[in-house]
Amino acid sequence: MDEIEIQSSNSRSLIKLSADFLMIFLPSFGYFFQAIKFQKTKSSKGFSKSLCLLLLLANILRIYFWIGKPFAKSLLYQSIVVIISQIYLIHYYLKYQERTKNEIPPEKSILDHMISWKKIITPSKIWNWDYEIDYYKFVFLLFFIMTIICFFIGKDFTKFYDLIGTISVSIETFIEIPQIKENCITKNVKNLSGAMVAMWFIGDLFKSIYNFTNNSPIQIVVGTLIQNCEDIILSSQVIIYGRDGFISKFIRRQSKNFGFNGYDDINENSNIMNDKIDFYMEENARDKMGELKINSNNKNKKDDYSNSNEISIEDEEINIDTDIGK
Repeated sequence: MDEIEIQSSNSRSLIKLSADFLMIFLPSFGYFFQAIKFQKTKSSKGFSKSLCLLLLLANILRIYFWIGKPFAKSLLYQSIVVIISQIYLIHYYLKYQERTKNEIPPEKSILDHMISWKKIITPSKIWNWDYEIDYYKFVFLLFFIMTIICFFIGKDFTKFYDLIGTISVSIETFIEIPQIKENCITKNVKNLSGAMVAMWFIGDLFKSIYNFTNNSPIQIVVGTLIQNCEDIILSSQVIIYGRDGFISKFIRRQSKNFGFNGYDDINENSNIMNDKIDFYMEENARDKMGELKINSNNKNKKDDYSNSNEISIEDEEINIDTDIGK
């Protein structure tokens, strides 16, 4: 009986360890797929840079929330991994963003650039700097400010840490909104990794279950539920706007297996209509060109006729003059 209890206890420990491992790394795994997408397309256009900013803010605040009101350590480690993944992702985003300069200007040394903080704290410049190193300075500044504040406040002021936790979860709850907005504007998800969106969907669903079963703070539980709704919206955009994506291909393949080709039929009909419109426009343009050519020929003929008449009149006048002279 004791052996069975020991085996059962070991199994539970293994399951918990696996769940903790997934909780720490699963939410960040998709961002590496997004970095690979930037490398593949050689462009970061269409990806919302604000998403990285919101994730950094939310997870830096969550670390200090844990310091004041400790909860599951796996959530703390998750925040650290997310911060590392966002630094990695912003590096590749800026690398393939043409207008951003990744190198320090030759007239400045690295030390000079590091001690120059004016642009970092300028409101209009925040998260829109010219050099990559400015983004890392901003992250360092956030850690420095929060450390100083928490040092002077101490751990006894629990309401302050509750406020930090609420702000952190509120920011993380709406991290997908900038990307959803970007997709609505561009109607294009070419540079958005479908694998990253899938990992978001799976990761947030897993987080919801994990937070419920581990009695996480209510702020975190509510936040993950809202994120699940955003995941559904973003996944729908990938299906609608990204016909070449993994998810949309999978959905269309499954739809065909069930005999539903609605999306392809609509697309095919729209292509036929576009071809007809192009044909009629081309034919109409050809007719217009023909009319212009005929009109120009007629005009040239009229001009030639008028010129010939003028010449003949002049000749007659010359002949008349010469006859009179004779």
